[in-house]
Amino acid sequence: MKKYTDIEIVIGLQKKNSNIERWFFEECKDYFMNKFHEIFFDQDQREEIFQDSFLRLWTQIENKRICIDHNVVCRINKDGHCVPLTCSLTTFLMAIAKNEYRELIRNTKEIYLQDYYDVTPYNILPPCLEGDIDEARKQLVDDCLQQISPRCLEILTMFYIHGMSLDEILSVRKENTSKIGLKSAKYKCLNTLRDKVIHLLRDLRIDF
Repeated sequence: MKKYTDIEIVIGLQKKNSNIERWFFEECKDYFMNKFHEIFFDQDQREEIFQDSFLRLWTQIENKRICIDHNVVCRINKDGHCVPLTCSLTTFLMAIAKNEYRELIRNTKEIYLQDYYDVTPYNILPPCLEGDIDEARKQLVDDCLQQISPRCLEILTMFYIHGMSLDEILSVRKENTSKIGLKSAKYKCLNTLRDKVIHLLRDLRIDF
């Protein structure tokens, strides 16, 4: 089987080359599983950590936060500067995984539904929403749900409200996409919802 360089991978993913997508996923998974025991102790969370870490890497490449500049794989840093990536994509994946692992341990007891409604990072609410904080937050989210695309609304509702797995959602929706593609879509939809809530708070002149 043909192997691809990091430059070919970045270009291929951004062009949605299905052969490179499949190859890169399998390459990352093999590398991750081989290295996992050297870094982490919790074997039960291995698959979840990989899926979340790979999704973050995939998203950075797709959104061109990781890109090719003068035939070099680069990354856009926090200051917005394009700097050369000083490691391979698989090594960068493991760096992401370390952060994912810390986050997973920190949030082990949290449930998905809390993530769904916990999109308002502020405790200050407008007068019209004073009272029960949980109900107020839910009201904000419900209002913003009406502003996102029907596809996003359906995906988020299936996953967070009905508790359906990604495989079940794929089966019901019968989309021409992969499980990773659906997970990426869910991730983007949740971020879109979060942005809508933040903009609504701004419109209501909430200081934060």
